[in-house]
Amino acid sequence: MEPNQKKILKFEDIKSRIMEELKNRSSKIGINESVTLVEGFLNEPFSKELSTSIMIGGPTVPMIMLVGNESGKVYLFALKALLKDVWE
Repeated sequence: MEPNQKKILKFEDIKSRIMEELKNRSSKIGINESVTLVEGFLNEPFSKELSTSIMIGGPTVPMIMLVGNESGKVYLFALKALLKDVWE
């Protein structure tokens, strides 16, 4: 990949791997209801300081999201923790 070229990861390209990994970890995850995988990524921003200003841009943690079918709870999982080789 060229130095200034952005890497693009499409959800559909790794959806089956995400589903398989969630199934493999189901006993460790501790979710006790049926869930639905949200069809896309979530980029959760983080900062090393708190202020009253709005942060635009900056570092993010790419995540996937499950939603509980009964409770509506949202479960977030860091993509890199689920699929360690996803950016290699």
